[in-house]
Amino acid sequence: MKGLRISALGIALGALAVASQAQTGGSVAICPWQFNDGNVTSRTMVTDTLAKILEHNGYTVLTQGTVEDSYRSMAPGMRMRHGLPDVGDLGKYSTSVGAGRLVYGTTSWHTRSIWVGTGPKTISTADVDLYIYGAKSGKIVYQRHAQGRSDERESVLKDVGDVLLTPLITVVSGGPATPREQRAAQIAIARAIRPWIRRHDQPK
Repeated sequence: MKGLRISALGIALGALAVASQAQTGGSVAICPWQFNDGNVTSRTMVTDTLAKILEHNGYTVLTQGTVEDSYRSMAPGMRMRHGLPDVGDLGKYSTSVGAGRLVYGTTSWHTRSIWVGTGPKTISTADVDLYIYGAKSGKIVYQRHAQGRSDERESVLKDVGDVLLTPLITVVSGGPATPREQRAAQIAIARAIRPWIRRHDQPK
């Protein structure tokens, strides 16, 4: 009986810790992202870039595997609008994973080959729609559309330079599309989330 009481107490304390973490707003879950085009490597770059930016700015990013498992368990009953979760169900989801905020959205790529000088050059453009849901307010607290092009130069990327934590993927003329998609995704994600990061809406 004593062992059962200790076990129950441990479960209760664990639940309380999760609830407390969600209320402080320091925990963030990156919901399964919606993609149009882009290969697996390029898609992974989207969530990796998001996680690194958030962690660098003091947020606790929940383990992606746990977040996605919980999402899949809720998916059959989750209402969707335009391919994204309905706001009414995001509250249940944030509670299920113990997150103070949910980051979710879409990314699409347009990759094409253009003729430059004496040969072809591959250029990729990534479009990102990013949303942040706040568990405390029960509503979307931030949303932004942003675009990134793989041929943008570092010298003109002052608007994202302070949140891009790793060097941009280096690309050269011609060749496979993957590095261009990755670079475009890095720029678009950083551009989309930077205004929110720069606000004083930081974890306490």
